[in-house]
Amino acid sequence: MPRSFVDLRADLADSRPVSRSVVDALPAACRASFREETRRIFVDIVQRHFIATGQMPAPRPVFRKLHGVVRGILRIDPDLPERFRHGLLAQREFPAWIRFSSDTAPVTPDSANATLGIGIKLFGVDGETLDADDPDAGTADLLMQNHDRFFVDTGADFCAFSHAAVLGDFDAYLAAHPETRRVLDEMAKPEASVLAATYWSVLPYACGPEAIVKYRLRPIGEAADAAPAADPNGLAVDLARRLRDREAAFELAVQPFSNDAETPLDAATRRWPTPFQRIGWLTIARQDVAAAGQAAYGDNLSIHPWRTPEANRPLGSISDARRIAYRSAAHLRRTANGVPAVEPTRPRA
Repeated sequence: MPRSFVDLRADLADSRPVSRSVVDALPAACRASFREETRRIFVDIVQRHFIATGQMPAPRPVFRKLHGVVRGILRIDPDLPERFRHGLLAQREFPAWIRFSSDTAPVTPDSANATLGIGIKLFGVDGETLDADDPDAGTADLLMQNHDRFFVDTGADFCAFSHAAVLGDFDAYLAAHPETRRVLDEMAKPEASVLAATYWSVLPYACGPEAIVKYRLRPIGEAADAAPAADPNGLAVDLARRLRDREAAFELAVQPFSNDAETPLDAATRRWPTPFQRIGWLTIARQDVAAAGQAAYGDNLSIHPWRTPEANRPLGSISDARRIAYRSAAHLRRTANGVPAVEPTRPRA
């Protein structure tokens, strides 16, 4: 099982007990409004608990362990087929800032079974985005993880899972949901380098009025060590070492939708069998990851799946659940940290 849920339950163990009646009512609340209940679990219960117990700076509710923040450039393939040239993919190049993290407590060793994530902030985006707060900022975000499928199918499933993981009988939940347990076991894989891992969007996105795609980032020319370093913060050490010597690169690809049976939109545990097609490259410059202010700059960024043009709109009920949860979590974190809750219009120099 990924270490994130072990850490989360341990962090919440000393919080004020929740009454049995409240716990029993939560699954019904998921049925009534899985979007709001998911937000409440992650923001009002989990994130506020972190803040109330003195974790400073106030963290995100998920992917709390930072490995590094780096600058790069995303370039779209000039030979991209016309059917994909919509929204972000109609442009040629974006300056980017990239946050690498794990879904664990910051003190958890990198050798633990954790999910690795990448959050990409793109600058110079033409037109408005679906960001409810700063639609004209000229930024867009991509979020991916180092596993190719999610552990539940729908937004209502995600709400029920989150309740069980945070407050309920998690063992009983997993016993009743063997496919979720199977995916969690698949996700429990330590990585030797954030630059040598492959990342998937897992969830589908629109690509113009007709196409639907999932995204993948695959490293180019980066080899991982046989096993993670013994250093508990080995991923951060490895990232700094590699980028001190040379640049790194990833291939960005899309996996197209074919039909509802083969590539379902709202069944996130299902792998799509359609082949990936390259659409661009993410290049990370050679740099000093420990440069003054760089980590704080990147960690203060809000990276939100709905900060994207309408043409690249997130699809499926899990994306619906993430919409208000991510926005609410970013607002609470920035307010607690005294950081302006506005979207930057230009990248850090």
